[in-house]
Amino acid sequence: MGEISSTSSGSHGETHLSLKAKCKASQLFTLVLWTALSLAMIIIGSMHVYNCPVEPNIPIYLIVAGVFHLLAFALIPLKLVAEKVAYAIESVLGLFSFCWFIAGSVWVFRVYQENPRRCNNLAYTFAFGILIFEYIFLAFLVAVICLCTCCAGLLVAGADTETPDRNRSPEDVEALK
Repeated sequence: MGEISSTSSGSHGETHLSLKAKCKASQLFTLVLWTALSLAMIIIGSMHVYNCPVEPNIPIYLIVAGVFHLLAFALIPLKLVAEKVAYAIESVLGLFSFCWFIAGSVWVFRVYQENPRRCNNLAYTFAFGILIFEYIFLAFLVAVICLCTCCAGLLVAGADTETPDRNRSPEDVEALK
């Protein structure tokens, strides 16, 4: 266990192991969290499938979204055996999940202002919360991608303008002085 944590000596190998262990731990935490949320979506949707007359698709949205999240997690072991097949299936699941996310947003947010809502409060509130959480996650993901793209662009632009003196001819060095 001592080799996983970083010591005060600050050696590069030990820090790398610590970073790798933290990354694995965060992936495991995310997997456990989404698995629990997916199971909760299936259970809550199933319990209230007939308790939402204003929009009967809200409990169905919860059930299907939960099942598809679990299917995506089930592909993780398949990636070890058949990586290309797993990525192809994952792409199809991702496309369907994105379309289902949009459909769920329409169903849930359409009845937001209705009072009384005529939908089981737990099912509606849970679907609403899941969607808001996913919107926040998507916004965070887009922001990180934009930030990384900008940083990569700045690094590439900076690398193009700075040429080391050893690649310049003596005449170029004299001209710069």
